[in-house]
Amino acid sequence: MSRWIRWTGLVLAGLALLVAFAVAALYFVTTRHIREVYSFPDSPVRAAADPASVDRGRHLVEAIGKCQECHGADMGGKMWVDAPAFGRLAGSNLTSAGIGALTDADLERALRHGVGRDRRPLVFMPSEAFAAMGDEDLAALLGYLRTLPPVDRELPEPTVGPVGRALYLPGNLPLLPVRLIDHGAAHPDRVASVTAEYGEYLATIGGCRGCHGLALAGDANPDAPDLTVGRLGDWTEQDFFTALRRGKRPDGSVIDPETMPWVRSGLMTDDEIRAVWMYMRALPAAPRE
Repeated sequence: MSRWIRWTGLVLAGLALLVAFAVAALYFVTTRHIREVYSFPDSPVRAAADPASVDRGRHLVEAIGKCQECHGADMGGKMWVDAPAFGRLAGSNLTSAGIGALTDADLERALRHGVGRDRRPLVFMPSEAFAAMGDEDLAALLGYLRTLPPVDRELPEPTVGPVGRALYLPGNLPLLPVRLIDHGAAHPDRVASVTAEYGEYLATIGGCRGCHGLALAGDANPDAPDLTVGRLGDWTEQDFFTALRRGKRPDGSVIDPETMPWVRSGLMTDDEIRAVWMYMRALPAAPRE
């Protein structure tokens, strides 16, 4: 019996050492990624100041980028994940109280490259979507942010727990968008039009792929459905409008606004929704398992 107890103890001790080694390795690698310093040149894009551009920026923030979902209704920041095992994550304060000391180039790097003023990665900032934004739209968005009244709110620095790190390392969690972006890509301005091409642009900067997958086939999030004709084949354009404006599917069921921010997408113009619809209809059907 004593020998059995001894061997059991040795096995358990060995397993504990293996777990400790795996956790240490996980933290070592992910911490190196989180603390890596990047260098991107200053962008010539500057915040627009004319009223039309600032209003365009407001629309981009509220309807397309849906920034309030993470940064709060007043854009003063909010906690949106507070689970120590996964992480503690807060959308930062984007009012003048939070970004007043940042230059336009600092903000451009955050939006398009996913790094902060210290050149280290921003955690869970959807920069892989904003990286496609044209210079004119980016200038408009920055111009609007510069008009926001200050909100005095302190938020904790982001922390990533063992579960978040374990999901990130094999590529199951877009923790550090800076590692996903083509930093050398061009940023052409897009002419607003009711076309599939413009719809693709809106779907990209609107972050649709973050939940619905790179091919919009619903493979990135179990709560995000396939948006190709394989799933939407029976939908009409009016069905699509109703889903984005009122949060209802053709069968009358309600779309959870926590998983699909239709309250924000409902602020899109008719032409924008129609352009996105044209883009969705042009997507090849995703293969069925």
